[in-house]
This record gives sequence, structure tokens and C-alpha cells, in this order.
Amino acid sequence: MNDFCRKWIVVFALAVCQLGALLPQSRADVSADYKISPLDNIIIDVVGEKDLNREVRVSSGGTITFAWLANVEVKGKTASEVEQILRELLDRDYLVEPTVMVAVKDYRSREATVLGPVGKPGAVALPGEQKLNIVEVIARAGGMTKFANENKIKFTRAGKTQTLSLEELKKVVEPEKTIFVEPGDLIEITERVF
Repeated sequence: MNDFCRKWIVVFALAVCQLGALLPQSRADVSADYKISPLDNIIIDVVGEKDLNREVRVSSGGTITFAWLANVEVKGKTASEVEQILRELLDRDYLVEPTVMVAVKDYRSREATVLGPVGKPGAVALPGEQKLNIVEVIARAGGMTKFANENKIKFTRAGKTQTLSLEELKKVVEPEKTIFVEPGDLIEITERVF
């Protein structure tokens, strides 16, 4: 290969890298902090151990059985945390310094409820691969109707209710201040008083 071709390959590679930085986050980036839930399907690969690579469904109790390991608690943990747990357990008694990779294949049905004057009141599916805030979940419920009181949105999580306004919610841009909807949350839109 001559120098001219090498230079063009390097220029092309740099251009691809720069373009990649401008693209939106991939699913892997978005879901890196996704917490595994009961009934999710996860894929476990142990490098160099072809017989151990498999797809596993998380039990309703939040555990998995993998290879020689039973009742490994994975609920509420990220894929990278589960990798570390499996690596430690396998290294302890079965393999020498294994490399374990875990990915979530299918997410269980995750829903929040939106009630009141919206286009489609009821359950709203929450995708496992991305977080949705309250405004986005209301939009997925068909948006507010003309009868909705935008200044009185009741948000309930684990029995605790707070009242919010649509205008305030739209102003929040910092991820650490954003309220991301979780399965089981309830969003109640109150009706406007005429």
C-alpha cells in the first residue's frame, strides 16, 4: 500500500470518528444505567467458555440461575454490576479470572399510569432502553386536552404525591433535576375550573 492510500485511510478514519461524536447516543449509551428488572431477558457471555454463553430470564423474585450459580440477585443492578458479580462468583470456585459480558436483550413490560383529561388515559408503556420524563409520558398518553389544568399535575410515586406544573417541568433541563418516570408511577392531570 502506498503512502497516498495510507493518508486517505487515516483521513477517512478521523472523519468517521468525528462524525460519531456528533451522532445521538446509541442504545448502549442510553441504557448503560438501566437497572435490571424481574422478567427481563439478559444475555451472558463468558469469553473463551462457549458452553456458558446463554440467554437467561430474570425470575419474578429478581434472581437468575447461571452455570453452577443459583439464585444470583440481579434485580436493581446494571449490566456492568451483574458482570462484576458473576466474574467474582465464577472466579471464586470455577474459572480463573473470567471475562464476563452481560447485556439486556428484552425488557419486561414497564408501565406508568396517566389519568385525567389527556388523549388516551390509562397505562403508558415505558421503554427500558431510555428514560422518559413526566412531560414525555403525558405526550405518550395523547397530550393534555383543553380541559386540563396545566398548573396542577399530581405525581405519585410509592405513595408520596407532589403537585407540579407543566411550565415548571418544561423549564428543567438538567438531568439531575429531571423527574424520570418509573414503573408504577401515577400522573393525574386535574381538570380546569371554568
